Amino acid sequence: MDDIDSAILRELVRNGRASYRELGAIAGLSANAAADRVRRLVQSGAITAFTAVVDQAAAGRGLAALIDVRLTREQTNDGFERDLARLDGVVYAAHVTGAFDYHLQVACRDTIELDTMLRTLKRELGAEHTETRVVLRAATVS
Repeated sequence: MDDIDSAILRELVRNGRASYRELGAIAGLSANAAADRVRRLVQSGAITAFTAVVDQAAAGRGLAALIDVRLTREQTNDGFERDLARLDGVVYAAHVTGAFDYHLQVACRDTIELDTMLRTLKRELGAEHTETRVVLRAATVS
């Protein structure tokens, strides 16, 4: 990866909808050359996916929360992750070290939906213990 690839990656992270012409202008390339670079970045695995970033509040899910989950001894990581994938409202999940097994970021419509999610984690997904924090606001760090 060279400086041109790095410039293309930075712009795609900032604006995933940038056209090849825009990427080329930023990197000093033609649109065709920028398209070739992007294809190579995908083929090399440097770009793993193209996705949309959703404003959860604008999508009707204005209550953000962080949930730490400790699994029961009977529940496996694979089983939990498989079941978690079907749970609506989970934005991010990480298997972590420490007192808990997973750290979840969730977006809910309201406290009723959050309560339902917590009950589902415990009753159906094998969570032994959860610790929940409601997000008051997200800090901008970059």
